[in-house]
Amino acid sequence: MIRPPATPASPEPGLDPYRVLEVHPDARPEVIEAAFGVLREIACADDEDGARQLARLVWARRVLLDP
Repeated sequence: MIRPPATPASPEPGLDPYRVLEVHPDARPEVIEAAFGVLREIACADDEDGARQLARLVWARRVLLDP
């Protein structure tokens, strides 16, 4: 029996993937990808909190775009 992939575990309790990526719930996949790219660049430039921000962004992208 093939199981669908599980929803990735949130890196922090109570996170909303739409808020993490700063997109509307009706956002198209292209908008989600664009937001991810911009916010990823910002997170990578943050020496203090970048790793945590990046983990949140990757999680949110996977939740919203992975089937």
